[in-house]
Amino acid sequence: MLSLASAACVGPIATSGPADLVGTTTTSSSTSTTTTTLPPATTTTTESPDEEPVDERLALGWLSPEGIPMSIIETDGHIRRVLTPCGNEAPIVLGTPLYQTTVVLDPGHGGPIDTGAWGAGGLREMDVNLRVALATQILLEHRGISVVLTRTGDYPTRLFVRSLLADTLQAELMVSIHHNAPTPSRSSRPGTEVFVQSGSEESARLGGLLWARVTRAFSIVDVAWSRARDSGVMTVINANGEDAYGMIRNPETPTALIELGYISNPAEARWFATDAYPFYVGLAVANAIVDYLTTQRPGVELGPGRVRDPLPGISSSQCVDPHLG
Repeated sequence: MLSLASAACVGPIATSGPADLVGTTTTSSSTSTTTTTLPPATTTTTESPDEEPVDERLALGWLSPEGIPMSIIETDGHIRRVLTPCGNEAPIVLGTPLYQTTVVLDPGHGGPIDTGAWGAGGLREMDVNLRVALATQILLEHRGISVVLTRTGDYPTRLFVRSLLADTLQAELMVSIHHNAPTPSRSSRPGTEVFVQSGSEESARLGGLLWARVTRAFSIVDVAWSRARDSGVMTVINANGEDAYGMIRNPETPTALIELGYISNPAEARWFATDAYPFYVGLAVANAIVDYLTTQRPGVELGPGRVRDPLPGISSSQCVDPHLG
């Protein structure tokens, strides 16, 4: 079993099987510095020298000069209207086109109001979510899989906007990345939870693969875990019989929302704050996504599920769009 100190200075651990992704890691003699080196990643818009340029008028989304992804809702030549992170319509000219993508990663929360949960030392969930999403993107793009993030910086994005981006870009799957709170009972096992779309076999399979890969990676790390009794893969239904979480209810794209661990648990938060953590867990998430795309592995079965009415996302009055260029 890896100690917390050891886990903070190891790179992505490759497991057996054709879906594995391998990165290389170099570390200094101090466990506080970790540098993960990977070959340059491909991007959604990169074209081979032998390919004809893609007509921008066929773009489905748009990446602003600041790197903010948005759905195109209207186009006329080079004048486009996009849906901003706060759900407003806006014309935009400069930027980079986005076409159909394979994977959308959703780093949960963002902005000054919707920070998500907090951990020891002021660790913010929204920051850890984004770090994990960026690491996962690099690992997937290294395998030639196109990836778009719903959020690329510290700004708010409304839930329906995130969901629409995955649908607009015709993604094969979306994974929403989170870290949990409040802290339940201590456990010898990680308390990873995955929420899936009710009635969707593809969402359930994706969720089962994510849970299996992540819990296997976490199980060899020596951390004082926290875990709810019913942790696993499940649906969460509201009083109306609908999926309670907007990121599960809204998209047509097969989607799973993963709570990787408990940021409110100081022992887990210390690990989440390390430089190595995003690539360590990102490798597990990326491997699960490759499993989903390239195999028919079923993953673990659904648990009994929960009934809950969670808090809604940020409202239009709370959301302030970032600069779009």
